[in-house]
Amino acid sequence: MIGGGFRERFVVCGEDMLSLRMVEALVSQGPRGTTDVVVLTAPGGAVVERLRALRGVEVVEVAEPDDEAFEAASVGEATSVALVHRDDVVNIHRALRVQELAPATRLVVRLHAPALSGRIRMLLPTATVLSVSATAAPAFVTAAVGTSTRQSVDLPGQPMVVADRAGVRPGLVVCGLARRPDRGVPELLPPDDDAADLVLARVPVHREGRIVGTRRALWRRVLTRWWRRARASMTRSLARATLALVGLLVLGTVGFATFADLSWGDAIYLTVLDTAGAADPDTHTSTIARVIQALVTVVGIAIIPLVTAVVVDAAVSARFAGTPQRSRPRRGHVVVVGLGNVGVRVVEQLHERGVPVVAVDDDESAGVTQIRRMGLPVIVGDTTRRQTLAEASVDDCRALVAVGRDDVANLETGLVGRSLRSRLRVVLRLRDDDLARRVERTLEVAVSRSVSFLAAPAFAAAMRDHQVVATVPVGRSVLLFADVPVGRSALLVGLPATTAEIGGEIRVVGVFRGSGADAVFECPPRPQRKLKVGDRLVVAATRTGLVDVHARCAARISL
Repeated sequence: MIGGGFRERFVVCGEDMLSLRMVEALVSQGPRGTTDVVVLTAPGGAVVERLRALRGVEVVEVAEPDDEAFEAASVGEATSVALVHRDDVVNIHRALRVQELAPATRLVVRLHAPALSGRIRMLLPTATVLSVSATAAPAFVTAAVGTSTRQSVDLPGQPMVVADRAGVRPGLVVCGLARRPDRGVPELLPPDDDAADLVLARVPVHREGRIVGTRRALWRRVLTRWWRRARASMTRSLARATLALVGLLVLGTVGFATFADLSWGDAIYLTVLDTAGAADPDTHTSTIARVIQALVTVVGIAIIPLVTAVVVDAAVSARFAGTPQRSRPRRGHVVVVGLGNVGVRVVEQLHERGVPVVAVDDDESAGVTQIRRMGLPVIVGDTTRRQTLAEASVDDCRALVAVGRDDVANLETGLVGRSLRSRLRVVLRLRDDDLARRVERTLEVAVSRSVSFLAAPAFAAAMRDHQVVATVPVGRSVLLFADVPVGRSALLVGLPATTAEIGGEIRVVGVFRGSGADAVFECPPRPQRKLKVGDRLVVAATRTGLVDVHARCAARISL
């Protein structure tokens, strides 16, 4: 239990906004005066002065932390050490240094490459490996596809979703998460579940039944896919030209039937032949019929290069996108600008949800290569130019997501997108909180997200050995879903699970009764059953609420 002279000591090794927000979370969450934080950071870093202003924080400026620097920071006495440099190799090197000096110290390591995570855990048995991009990407995806979209939350007991109450059957609602007024700050975890419009809900299980209308459904899917591909292969100008020429052919057919005294079958037959260039001059027919025949022949001559243009446009589009299998969607898609670690994760998750996506980057980066390997369309060009965004059909897209590392470039991209369509939904990655708030107020239908703001709570929780399984952004706040074990002699032992709840801070989603393979997930928890040692609470909580519930579930030493 925190208290009784016990002090937590954390060491953070990093120099960007993630480091600052982690330290802020560590200092603000713990009981006052019980947390010491040592930050090893590069000299003259952008966040040094803000770090020095925090109470209980010691800042050590060092170009490259060596064994001497880590020993001076007392890593052997630390509750945990976080290695959160931008470079994976740097973090691995530093983590190995710390492990040699203090083998039992808990490590939190920031890694971008998913393939490395499992291997690093074998090298560093005390390490928790987290990815900033994997933690932050779901928030950008949810913001891009709209508030009505569900965000999956893989809780230990059962997969669930966070969704608008209006889109969920009442019997599937587990608990309320937030009340979001049209204006103002959302109220997190309101005491009255019915007041919440954002809820946690079970995923409905669909039973397998008879296959009805399978052939019809198959044809519908085939036709729909064909139509989407045909629509995607045409630019707007080609589509207009095609419609105009087809309209003239229809008028020509009607003219033949009306003025040349032909049946509808003969009129269509003559139109097709004339369109194909097989016109047979007939000077004995009426003037109007000759005019119609000449017009249809000219239209037929125009259709041949039009068809060629469509084919060439589709081929060039496929080549430009790096894949011959998939054309760029023209409407209803999401445009993701900036293919760094976060951008690639956003594209991957949109694709996994079945949302059409076009990726844009300003150079041939590793992210561009990765997205092309997935068979998705990519455009390489200046992301702040109208022509580049127009090539991605921003004027007809579902949302524009700018997630590059440069705030100014992201903002400029968003403004250029708005110049193409005034009501375009824009999602921006912005590090500066004040700028983000002002942008949201000024640009309607704009959402700003900070990657460090979204990821820092999970990293800070990992430093305290809190098992965070999911993070959900609500406005400019973050809700954490965590798995909290009940320790021996904990304050909550012998009490109902709902005793852990605090309005606005903690909501108990469910309880694992028992341990190991025999554990049973009880959701919602039965009010008459008491908590026992070994039970595990699954909670939704704010950052301070998570610290509180962990303190009340922690094992206590009886003297």
